[in-house]
Amino acid sequence: MEWLSNEESIVKPEEFAPRELSFVKLGIIVFIRRVYEWMKSVASSHIRIEKEEGLIGAKRFFATADGLAVFHSYFGAPATVSLAEALIAAGIKKQIIFGEAGSISPKINVGEALVPTFAIREEGTSYHYLPPSAQAKPSANLLKKLKAILDEVGVQYKEGGVWTTDAPFRETMDKVVSYSRLGVLAVEMECSAMFCLSIYRQSKVAAILVVTDALYEGTWKPAFTQQEVISSEKKISEILVKQWSKVC
Repeated sequence: MEWLSNEESIVKPEEFAPRELSFVKLGIIVFIRRVYEWMKSVASSHIRIEKEEGLIGAKRFFATADGLAVFHSYFGAPATVSLAEALIAAGIKKQIIFGEAGSISPKINVGEALVPTFAIREEGTSYHYLPPSAQAKPSANLLKKLKAILDEVGVQYKEGGVWTTDAPFRETMDKVVSYSRLGVLAVEMECSAMFCLSIYRQSKVAAILVVTDALYEGTWKPAFTQQEVISSEKKISEILVKQWSKVC
């Protein structure tokens, strides 16, 4: 049986939609606690709602009175897409992913920012939304606005593909080499599914990632706690909260 079906789903995202967030104009989905806390600190004087749990796919979230919401999601495509489905059902149809990725190319280094322009679909979730032949790409208009914000404040970033996988312990060297030759710069766990969801639901999704580790030399080199990573994540966190209205 093919995974993709044109039949209406039995369990609907509307059943999980956070109706109290219908005023939100932009949702930012993050995966790291420190990133969430940095964002909350910048937005603290404007927070209207804050909750621990209570939302499918998310550990916690806050929303500001002027329409920004930040969601601390669980890792991986299934959880993130479930969260995004609930948000779209509540009317939050613009979403930015701010995550982490591992470099698979010497063209991007630890601490650098990456704005994905396409994604390799090596996760299972997207195949329930679009056929295997479909390309996973961010929403062009939202991507343009996100890049404009970064350019305006002088944040350097690279553009290129990402390899989205459900199996981080099966990131093999042959795939690293093959994908990097196709212009893929990094590996992560959510983007391709989120891009396909946005096409299917006619919503808007774009992403920015910080490189936290490297794989392209054939050994794993983690750098999650290095200063260049922390500094980059903190700077981008603060910029997104301060400048978010420019993407709406």
